[in-house]
Amino acid sequence: MPKKTIYWLCGVVVLLALGFYGFTKWTEAREKVDLWTLVPDDAVFIAETNSVPRFIDHLQESDLWSTVSQMPFVLRLEDQLTTLDSLSGGRSQFRNFLVNKNMLVSLHVMGRTDQELLYYIPVNTVAEHRYIRTLVENVVKADEYRQEVRDYQGFQITDIVHQNNTNNFSFFSYHNNLVISASPVLVEEVVRRINRGQLESPAKDYKNTNYLSQPEVYANVFINYQHVPDLFSTFLKEDLLDDVNLLSSLCRNSMLELKLNNNRLFLNGFSNPETVEGSLFSRLKGHAAKSFKLREVIPNRAAVLLHLGMNQMGVLRAVSGKPNASFLDTLANSFAGELGLCYLEAYDTRTSPEKVLFAQASNPAYTQSLLNRLQPGQTAGTQEKYADHTIRLLTAKDLPQQLFGDMFKGFDQTYYTTLQNYILFTDDVATMRSLLAEVKAGKVWGKSEAMEPLLAETQQEDNVGLYIHTANAWNLLVRSMNNQNQAALLRNSSIVKKFNYLSFQFSAAEQQYYTSLILRHQEESSVKKVLASQGITQEETYDLKSRLLTMPFLLQYPVDNTAELVVQDSALVLHGVSAQLDRQNWTDTLDARVMGPVHQLVYGADKRLKYFFATPNRIFGVDKNGNDLENFPFTLGDSLRLQQLTVFDYDKNGNYRLAVDDQLGNIFLLDMQGNLQGGWTPMRLDSRLAAPPQHLKVNGRNVIMVVLENGFVYAFGEQGETYPGFPINLGANLRSGLFVKPGISFRRSTCATVTQSGEVVTFDLTGEIISRKQLLRPDRRSTFELVPEPTGKSYIIARTDPGRVALYSQELKLLLDRRFVTSSAKEVQYFHFGGDKKLYVIRETGTRKAYLFDVQAQPLGKDPINASFPVSVQFNEVQNQYILFASFNRVLQKITVQGRN
Repeated sequence: MPKKTIYWLCGVVVLLALGFYGFTKWTEAREKVDLWTLVPDDAVFIAETNSVPRFIDHLQESDLWSTVSQMPFVLRLEDQLTTLDSLSGGRSQFRNFLVNKNMLVSLHVMGRTDQELLYYIPVNTVAEHRYIRTLVENVVKADEYRQEVRDYQGFQITDIVHQNNTNNFSFFSYHNNLVISASPVLVEEVVRRINRGQLESPAKDYKNTNYLSQPEVYANVFINYQHVPDLFSTFLKEDLLDDVNLLSSLCRNSMLELKLNNNRLFLNGFSNPETVEGSLFSRLKGHAAKSFKLREVIPNRAAVLLHLGMNQMGVLRAVSGKPNASFLDTLANSFAGELGLCYLEAYDTRTSPEKVLFAQASNPAYTQSLLNRLQPGQTAGTQEKYADHTIRLLTAKDLPQQLFGDMFKGFDQTYYTTLQNYILFTDDVATMRSLLAEVKAGKVWGKSEAMEPLLAETQQEDNVGLYIHTANAWNLLVRSMNNQNQAALLRNSSIVKKFNYLSFQFSAAEQQYYTSLILRHQEESSVKKVLASQGITQEETYDLKSRLLTMPFLLQYPVDNTAELVVQDSALVLHGVSAQLDRQNWTDTLDARVMGPVHQLVYGADKRLKYFFATPNRIFGVDKNGNDLENFPFTLGDSLRLQQLTVFDYDKNGNYRLAVDDQLGNIFLLDMQGNLQGGWTPMRLDSRLAAPPQHLKVNGRNVIMVVLENGFVYAFGEQGETYPGFPINLGANLRSGLFVKPGISFRRSTCATVTQSGEVVTFDLTGEIISRKQLLRPDRRSTFELVPEPTGKSYIIARTDPGRVALYSQELKLLLDRRFVTSSAKEVQYFHFGGDKKLYVIRETGTRKAYLFDVQAQPLGKDPINASFPVSVQFNEVQNQYILFASFNRVLQKITVQGRN
């Protein structure tokens, strides 16, 4: 055979081999790959979407965008996308590349502190390949980047390294799919996964589930609960991780649909239970979901609520061989239905939040009898009456934990009472008292206009539900963060707080749990409409015939329980005016000026609200028409000049005591028949009172705290006896009262005050000084006072200098420092309506102008308001508006001020 023919044959064979090799590689490249099978098994979340540009367009039209666009991650991403577009040679190139493209994003935990994302992006056409090639070439040409190409287990990984920062990323291609991450370790893990073969999706349980075919769904979201604790461990303190582990053991995984509706993100779908022994599911298996009726008793200041619904609560108990185990089993199983662990708003990050456990009982009376058997003796301090409730102390350590498991630890001792068909447990009797008072006043979720839209959208029954009110939970969140993440959380506080409610619920549905997550954002579009149409403030007025002598006291009209203002004019007429300023409800002509506040108490056979107040020498009680009540008024002496009336209700059962003090330091204490009480006929002290006397109850004993202007502090019993350790001398003049935190004993009950010279003093009820801290006093004329908010839950300290006012928090952090036009005396008021809804009012007595400041110490409203006396304030949580009532000359004013989001 001629050599030429042999060469041609060899050439044809080589060409055929090359063609076959090229065809094989082309076929492999075009082979469709299920991107889910590339995802490493340790992914915490996986999101699949085919509509990224459409989702971003919708997001930018929603209330969420103003907040989302300020997130550091989003800001960095926007910068990176802008850079990508500039390097690819056109605008919106990357956006166009993502149109109608099915892609995945997975989240992974890297070590103990970091998380990172993996992106899986198909490249389908020649144009898309050309776009990627051009983009990479231009990135390499840019001075700030360098490219490093390396071989890893048969795959070519490209690392793009930024010369000046950590904005690096790595990628490789697999069957026309790009795998990209800022972490080269994650990219290498995908390569190893491919080389191991037998690729399987982490979401194989949901291979037939695809919500993307439904309208308005933007993503399938897969959650792997086995790795959720790993994620939380990167930012939570270690002592919380046991609870996270237990809650995460309810389900193995979830597949949820993602929807967006203006200010709300919805994730809904189904979850598969975690069947391993000891899981939360193994305890709740077979239990039907329960209706969320707890909303009627959860207070508005709740921060975090864990809600469980089950047929019998004994299933939560850990197996124990301890003594009394069988009795505790019986007691635990007497509870059935709803179990709610509620953490209340904390007013600083250093204090443990108050907590309340609500446990529904099948037969509350029977369960109560079992609880009483734990401590049959009723020694002093173990039982007290509060309104219609009996609060009992059980000294059994960690009783809720013994009954319901480790999630309910932290009750060194337990106070309990019955409310409706719930048994309430707290570790602090003061928490129990305030909770019962809030429920009675209707300050609960079920009656809150702000909570109504959230509760309407959540599942109406569940087995496990978690509710977070972000503003109320803020200090709790900061306290829960590990040291590495606290600073980051504080830096982004304005962003996090905008997402004001979260609910995450699981309800049994055949062999799965129907799962729903709702993340709500503050509504801003409605606020913008208010600002645009009405401006910052609106003012309504009500004119009277004579000049006003008092501030408007915000009370209730007994006929219909609507808000009412009570004020006195210079003709000595007391007026009851509707808070809408549209009618006068009643009047009462007096013979002297009202001294101090007007109180409202449920009193008399009809159990209706009545009005009580003092003039210089008399105590009055009047009904809804301004008529004197039977036995009233009480005349104490023509020569007296009383300062104010204070009301004590020792057991919250309507058996009131009326206390009045005069300008000489005498204190009179009377019952509702006008009888002076033993030891108070009067109690004669050496100086005038710096503030009204305060009542507290500790270990079953009533304590009346009295602070004198000369710096002496007294603690009296009901009969005027002085408690051991008192009086104490603080060694400086005072012009304000005490902030009291009742504890389980006198030793653990503390009082804080500030002297006129700026020394913050804390002492306990044994009379022992705990601490003294001196605040900066820049001028010898500087004076200090403690200013509590009306509910008494928190306080600030005000420093007044000539022409200047500074405000300090409970932690002595400077909140506000402002100069004013005149050096006339200033009066400071502080209002706190939960979370960041704080209002500081500073009134100049000379100009009779009141200046309003928000939590950021920024002025609210363009101009000060006219106010001859301190103001009263309501808060509309739905509209985020402060409603102020002020007296000025002959006019009652209602002023609406829009709060900031």
